[in-house]
Amino acid sequence: MTYEVRLAVLSLAAFAIGGLVAAALVPWLSGRARAGGPRSRAATALAIRLLPAAASCGLAALVAIAFVAFEPHGRLETTGTLLVVLAVMTVGLAGIAAARWYLMVRTTDRVVRRWMADAEPATLEGIDVPVFAVSSVFPIVSVVGLFRPRLIVARSVLAACTPEEMRAILAHEQGHIDRRDNLRRAVLSALPDVLGWLPVSRRLIADWHAATEEAADDRAARLGEAGRPLLAQALVKVARLAPAALEPQPLPASALYRGEGVEHRVRRLLVPESPASSPRVAPRLAIAALILAAALVSLETVHLIVEAAVHGLP
Repeated sequence: MTYEVRLAVLSLAAFAIGGLVAAALVPWLSGRARAGGPRSRAATALAIRLLPAAASCGLAALVAIAFVAFEPHGRLETTGTLLVVLAVMTVGLAGIAAARWYLMVRTTDRVVRRWMADAEPATLEGIDVPVFAVSSVFPIVSVVGLFRPRLIVARSVLAACTPEEMRAILAHEQGHIDRRDNLRRAVLSALPDVLGWLPVSRRLIADWHAATEEAADDRAARLGEAGRPLLAQALVKVARLAPAALEPQPLPASALYRGEGVEHRVRRLLVPESPASSPRVAPRLAIAALILAAALVSLETVHLIVEAAVHGLP
């Protein structure tokens, strides 16, 4: 086995090992995603769900750097079957993730094309992206697009809501745009890890979705004291526009309403919770930087561990 092939096999195997170990920790950590305010819950759920992929990338990079730094060129050596199997597993996970991303892009494009078939530009104050009015049986209010977002609004919503209620709706949608929730949703849907097949992944994504909607709802408060009640009124109106007995819509984008129950969100808007502290990003970044620094310092130890795995594993 050549130097380059061993580098690839060991890096890919490390990717699989890092993901499997981190995935085992996720069920224990998942309860933390339901504590704190909306922004904190959203950030925690996102971080926990990203943990296996982040651990995979980190360990794979560390092993690759250690290998290049300490392994002599020209040395021919084989690796055990287990490491090869883990490497193939990583390639499979990457392929599945790429397929999920492709299907998500195709589904989004198909849905948006259907919405835009009779779309007309609309002028609405309070949002900094293009707005289009569309005909839709479902009362859609949705931000579509990852890097050049657009707001799609059903004509039925525009007709039913007052200008004040529309400003509250636009504040909600601007919250999604500012936080780049569509990009985060896309990343969550196409992670190359085994966690995607487990129920805990669906729970974390559901927790993240609920927290992001509440965080976007909170943006209505920027309109003043009337902002939250106005958004509550608008949310009830939009929900009533939906056809009876309609199942929640699997919309591939941030949306005001998907067909789910709105009672909790309305109650929360009318009776706000006590303010919660925002997620502390700086300490988390500092901890991550310290872990990275410690890992880089111990590259030779990492290489020794890799050599032991090469010679000790079947």
